[in-house]
Amino acid sequence: MSTGVELYNSDKLDEQLGNIELYRGVMLANHTSILFSSEPDVSLLNNQGTTVGIIEVKGGADPAGALERYGSAKKSFEEACRRNSEVKTILVASCITTEVHTRIQSDSMISAYFNLTEILTENSRQYDQFVQTVFSLLES
Repeated sequence: MSTGVELYNSDKLDEQLGNIELYRGVMLANHTSILFSSEPDVSLLNNQGTTVGIIEVKGGADPAGALERYGSAKKSFEEACRRNSEVKTILVASCITTEVHTRIQSDSMISAYFNLTEILTENSRQYDQFVQTVFSLLES
């Protein structure tokens, strides 16, 4: 299994799309990368390959499990911060209860958080803020 970078090639589009499940991320024009995995869900790498941000996505909608999903995201954030104390952490959750919101507000480990449902709404302010947050990390 290759771990190198494969450049987009319009002449090989069908072949590249046929292998889409092998790709784990994208490299942007400024040589920063967005990588997808299971732990963390998304890693944002600068052009030197250093992780500058991570994103945990918690899609469960059941309020009864909101604290558990928050705790799971915290574990991922703790591991990333242990490796790099400067990493920025972004929580995206579809269910942020009052209790979870209170905990997030006082949690210095979480750099930013967003409501998944609001991000997915076209032309939403949350979407714009999320995109701005992600790309500001990749520009620095």
